[in-house]
Amino acid sequence: MMRETPLYEEKKCEDACEEIAFLSHKILDLNKQLIESEKAKSRFLSLIGNELNNPMTALLGMIPRLAPKNDEKLEAIFALVHEEALILDFRIQNLVTASEIESGAFNISHSLVDINEIIKEAIETLKYPIKVKNIDIVIHDSLKQKVVTDPQKLYIILKNILANAICYGIADGIVEIIILGDDSKISIAVKNQGKGPDVEYKPQVFTRFANGPDGAHGLGLGLSIVRNLMECLDGSIDYVVGDGTVIFTLTLPLETILPDSEACGSNEFLFESFDGAIEL
Repeated sequence: MMRETPLYEEKKCEDACEEIAFLSHKILDLNKQLIESEKAKSRFLSLIGNELNNPMTALLGMIPRLAPKNDEKLEAIFALVHEEALILDFRIQNLVTASEIESGAFNISHSLVDINEIIKEAIETLKYPIKVKNIDIVIHDSLKQKVVTDPQKLYIILKNILANAICYGIADGIVEIIILGDDSKISIAVKNQGKGPDVEYKPQVFTRFANGPDGAHGLGLGLSIVRNLMECLDGSIDYVVGDGTVIFTLTLPLETILPDSEACGSNEFLFESFDGAIEL
């Protein structure tokens, strides 16, 4: 067997180093392209969300004023238009929220809010799918007090959880909302009748673009947004599947921070705090 010369071994080492350097350069290039791609995706989501959000807000303000009276055919058309506008608005809200989560471009506000009012506001925007499936919404509120949290983010969280319960709940069923609280935390459980998510591992439910329990593929943003927003509020989300029921439970810390304002529903800036003001 011929023995390799030192010169040959040195050449092999140089070739290996060049190949490693080339591969390292390629990896750096691919990583740079991935970062740019993620930035472009975030900019695209933000642009689409902002461009659509303002006209949708205006439309939703005007549409109820166009409700016809004493004409069943026109009322049916109006209901269809209103329903589609609410669905589109919901999807835009989720797109905007997803882009804000990716970019980290959002702040947490602290307002004194009535959770019951926020739930009722979310239910009102989901009234059409509730009516189609003839679902009965039952609220059990043993908290019976206002709490300090971010009303807009809590509204998006609750709306997505309720939409999920309505979508995958059985027709003519019941969706129960149970609000509990103690000295340190608040829990909001949403229970619907139906089968649980068809996933191998629990965390899959909270990933983007996940399939639903029936295998149908949707936008898949809702539950991932809920998980991210709950983390931003220092809370958590979990679910359990029982005998023909699914319960999603939100747990939030009971904030001791003084509120910046008192919110009416999901609006967070209606009544500013006057702490420190001089009485005249």
